[in-house]
Amino acid sequence: MLHFLESFYEHARNTLIWFIVYFVLQAVVWLALGILVLIYPQILFVLVAIFFVVFAAINLYFMIIFIFYAVRLRKTRNYLRIK
Repeated sequence: MLHFLESFYEHARNTLIWFIVYFVLQAVVWLALGILVLIYPQILFVLVAIFFVVFAAINLYFMIIFIFYAVRLRKTRNYLRIK
């Protein structure tokens, strides 16, 4: 049981670290977008397309992580019911 809690803590900590990285990168993207639109207004379409692709990839990653946690919590619930 303690091994599970230690593993769960590690995964939760890593997910929180990735949330921090995500928000930092999102701030950098918004800043770059603002600067590039001021300098080159025609680049807006390319940047928006790249932004949406990156945003979708990040959302897919977090979806997979949350599915992993949901399955793990279900296994824990089933384990606790047996004992």
